[in-house]
Amino acid sequence: MSIQHLIGAAFLAAGIIYAIYILRDALSDRGSFAAQRGSFKGTLAAEAIVYFLCTIGISDFVMNTNVVRKLKLADPETLPDCLITSGIVPGAFIAFLYLRNAPTVDTATLLVFMGCLALGSFLGSLAVGRMNGEAIRKALVILLTAAMAALIVRMILSSGAPGTATSLSGWKLALLGGLTLVFGFTNMLGIPAKPFTTTALMLLGMSPITTLTLLLGSVPISVVTGGINVVRRKRYNKKLAVSAVTAGCVTAFIGTMLAISINAVALIIILIGVILIAVISLIKK
Repeated sequence: MSIQHLIGAAFLAAGIIYAIYILRDALSDRGSFAAQRGSFKGTLAAEAIVYFLCTIGISDFVMNTNVVRKLKLADPETLPDCLITSGIVPGAFIAFLYLRNAPTVDTATLLVFMGCLALGSFLGSLAVGRMNGEAIRKALVILLTAAMAALIVRMILSSGAPGTATSLSGWKLALLGGLTLVFGFTNMLGIPAKPFTTTALMLLGMSPITTLTLLLGSVPISVVTGGINVVRRKRYNKKLAVSAVTAGCVTAFIGTMLAISINAVALIIILIGVILIAVISLIKK
C-alpha cells in the first residue's frame, strides 16, 4: 500500500471517529438537538447539495457560509465553528475517495502540503475563538474577494498552457509550505482554503490533475486537525453537523464518482460565481 493510500485510510479513520462523536453528542440530548436553530429537513437538503458540489472543488466553506446565514443557523461569532465542524466528516470521506482512486502524487510534495496545512489549521483553531464576529466578517470580505481574483488568474492559466509538474522541490516546495501554512490558518477563520491552494499549485507549475488530487485529497487535513479544538467547544449547530455527517457523506460519494468528467474551465467559472455571491452577501450585511 502506497503512502497516498495510507493517508487516505487515515482520513477515513479520523472521519469515522469524528462522526461517532458528533452523532453521540446529538443523540445523547435529543431535546437540545431539537431546540437547535433551523429545520432538520432543511439542513439535510442543504448539506446534501453542498457536499455533492464540494466534490468538484467548490468550497464547502463558501456554500455553508450562505446556508448558515440564509437559514439563520448561528450567530456570526459561532459561524467559523459551524463551518469547520460540518466539513470534517464529509471532507475526510472525500479525501479518502480521491486518494484511493486518483493518480499517484509525489510523496514529498503531498506530505509538505498536508503537514503545513495541518500546522496552520491547528494554530488558527486556537486563535479563532478570540476573534469577534465583526472582525471575522471583514476578513471574509477581504480574503474572499482576493480568492475570487486568484481564481480568475487560475482560469486564465488553465485556458492557456497549464503546468505539467507532478512534484515540487527546492524553493518552490518551500514556498508552497509557507503558503499552505497561511491558508490552513485562515481556513480556521472561515476563509476557504481551496481557491488559494488551487491557485498556488497552478502558479507553481503543477499539472491540473495533480492539483486536483492534492486539493481534494489534502485540504481536509485543515478541518480534521483544526476540529480537535473546535468540536470540543461545542459552539456549532448540531443539526447542521449531523446533516453533513449523514446526507453530506452520501452525496459526496455520488459526486466523487462523477467528478472526473467535469471540465476544468467550467469548474473555475462556477467557483468564481459562488465566491462572488458569498462576497456580495457579506458586504450587504
